[in-house]
Amino acid sequence: MSDDRNTLSILVATDNHLGYLERDPIRGQDSFDAFSEILQLAQAYKVDMVLLGGDLFHDNKPSRKSLHQALSLLRKHCLGDKPVSIEYLSDPLVDFGSEFPNVNYEDPNINISLPVFSIHGNHDDPSGHGNLSAMDMLAISGFVNYFGKQAQIENIRVSPVLLRKGETRLALFGLGNIRDERLHRTIARKHMTMCRPSEDTDKWFNLMVLHQNRAAHGPKNHIPEHFLSDFLDLVVWGHEHQCMVDPEYNHQRAFYVSQPGSSVATSLSPGEAVAKHVALVKVNRRNFKIDKIRLKNVRPFVLEDVVLAQVPGLSPQSTEKEIVEYLRVRVEKLIAHAQTLYNVQLNKGSEVVEPALGAQPKPLVRVRVDYTGGFESFHPQRFGLLFADRVANPRDIVYFYRKPRSSSAATTDTRLARQGLANESAIPEPVDAVHVESLIGEFLDDASMHMLVDLELADAVRLFVQKGDTDAIAQSLKTTIVDTQKIILEQTLSELDINEKKLDEHIAKTRSMRRKKAVEDGKGLVVETQSSRDASQPAKSSAATDIATSKTNATTDQKGLSDSNTGFGNGSDYDSSDSGNDDEDDDDFRQAGEDLNLPKGRRSAAARQTKPSLTLASKRPRAGGRVAAKASEETDMPPPSLVARPSRNARSTLSAKQSSNDTKSEGAQFSGSEAIASDSEESVEPTPVANRKRQRTAATTSSASHATATKRGRGRGRGRGRGAMSLQHSSASNNSQLPVVNIDDNDSDDDFDGKDNSENSLEPTNASAFGRFSLRKR
Repeated sequence: MSDDRNTLSILVATDNHLGYLERDPIRGQDSFDAFSEILQLAQAYKVDMVLLGGDLFHDNKPSRKSLHQALSLLRKHCLGDKPVSIEYLSDPLVDFGSEFPNVNYEDPNINISLPVFSIHGNHDDPSGHGNLSAMDMLAISGFVNYFGKQAQIENIRVSPVLLRKGETRLALFGLGNIRDERLHRTIARKHMTMCRPSEDTDKWFNLMVLHQNRAAHGPKNHIPEHFLSDFLDLVVWGHEHQCMVDPEYNHQRAFYVSQPGSSVATSLSPGEAVAKHVALVKVNRRNFKIDKIRLKNVRPFVLEDVVLAQVPGLSPQSTEKEIVEYLRVRVEKLIAHAQTLYNVQLNKGSEVVEPALGAQPKPLVRVRVDYTGGFESFHPQRFGLLFADRVANPRDIVYFYRKPRSSSAATTDTRLARQGLANESAIPEPVDAVHVESLIGEFLDDASMHMLVDLELADAVRLFVQKGDTDAIAQSLKTTIVDTQKIILEQTLSELDINEKKLDEHIAKTRSMRRKKAVEDGKGLVVETQSSRDASQPAKSSAATDIATSKTNATTDQKGLSDSNTGFGNGSDYDSSDSGNDDEDDDDFRQAGEDLNLPKGRRSAAARQTKPSLTLASKRPRAGGRVAAKASEETDMPPPSLVARPSRNARSTLSAKQSSNDTKSEGAQFSGSEAIASDSEESVEPTPVANRKRQRTAATTSSASHATATKRGRGRGRGRGRGAMSLQHSSASNNSQLPVVNIDDNDSDDDFDGKDNSENSLEPTNASAFGRFSLRKR
């Protein structure tokens, strides 16, 4: 590919996650250092454009600092007087659809020397009012050409960005992240259309970039490779963090797949320990070549597995000091090994990039300890204090787990996932890991959910918590009301007499229809987060980096419009051989450093020709073959764990049993810290007492009526809500005393305000104090 005039060079990177752990004084700049290096490499190799595969930002609503640094880096490296040698041929209204529909380097008001094209990922996807994202902010500023955004999910139409350099024509297809279940269903139903140029169809190099699950964790929560069209030449796969940049050949669809991986480690899993690279793709007519470039400014990360039962000299009778000493020695060796790997990384990196981490950066160290067999674990954070000034993650160096007691391999994988082995970093899982719809169904019964759909409300709650969309719940309720009214009006248009009963029937029917649609759309389902994957599989073996491929032009005459739906699979199950290593969706837990380290644009000179029209893509016969990339070892991924956490108050109830209607009941019922008096003539007067233990009174009267607390609720409040209360019992018809039952409840999970109110308490002075009831407890 020495013909530079006809060679289009692209620097490809995915999952930059700008702003990851930005408040950490040690790791806060890691994501920005890596992205700055990527832009420096683009300038050094004089590429024609940069292609980003989603998740440029880590947060859906990045902070001002993250936006400021991202814009600063783009302005520093993308503005200049260097002419852009690629020609834009397609319709900007279709490709970008923004307020300023134009490719940025042809805008006369901006001097762009390095074009950047990007799709969105699952972290920076559009949401909220206006359906905007941080990528829209970069696009409206003129620094990024944001494409691949879909207006409709049920009917997806992917139109390529058409570019040309000399005799090389590039059709760039982009598909931003869509929830995998929805996209899987849309493609399986053949509702996704791929458009192709109608002129000289077989002379275009077809490159697609998408951001979806590639590894199979279930029947529908990933996108199988055979779902993609067979006319594609190269697929750039984002979202998976393990670096497998060498192209892998798909024999079923006859295209190559390249997975660049992330540029910053966002989880302490084995796949993130693989060396980080970016891809330099060179396209010449219908041939392409991929060179991988080692990133220099990546924090070193080392990982090791330790099975205590296999360590000589250690036994279940070993003391904690002996185990700590053994692990301390292992960590010391890992730190030295990390420095060796970092020196190799500096040597293999580009010379034009200065090391931003220094000569001896603090590494990421993870030791996964299997303490099965009677061994005892210890506090990981206390162990991390030994290396607080030497590693970047002192809080979670050690990760303890036990192997499940099961002979079945499938059960073993499932239990490992449930135990948390898949989630290597000790970061709490986001709200997606909780069955939100189960909580909604627990607190809201059918009477209160007369019109609402639990799955739709759960999806709104997820957007509110995870994406920070404060209007998600209100918008969901508004949409529910509007849609219900519209459907009922259509159904009752011919009915003249509508009573309340018929209206309720229509509402129930409408709710059932909408819930069925919500299930099909995947709303309310637990989305597997990237931190919940078991990325312990080894990295795939690399294929040859220099791959020059050629395709025989198809003889099929492309005339008119043809159906592209025939280019997709039938939605069958997909057996993936890819093991992804993914990012954490919640990073607020781990802040080790804070606690432990206090001290004028131009048009192209080439003449603009008539823009080619697009036609729907169809299957074309594949002639000839290409060099197949080396296959890698296939491994299965365990399913994600599902955690349901019902409210504690929802489990506390109080029931009253009465065996006679002729006798008035005496006593009171208590739930938590509230006293509920009966309908009899008894009077309840709360007064403080000195006793801080709970006491339960049981009325013993001549009648058979009595109050029984089947389940005791525990008050969780402080102050007056938890204050000492006494119950002075009096009755005009019965003067019998109430016996007192003292319950010493010193549960450690209940709160105690720590105040001593003994001086203000009243000592029992008469017989009436015998019937007092105290809720105070330590």
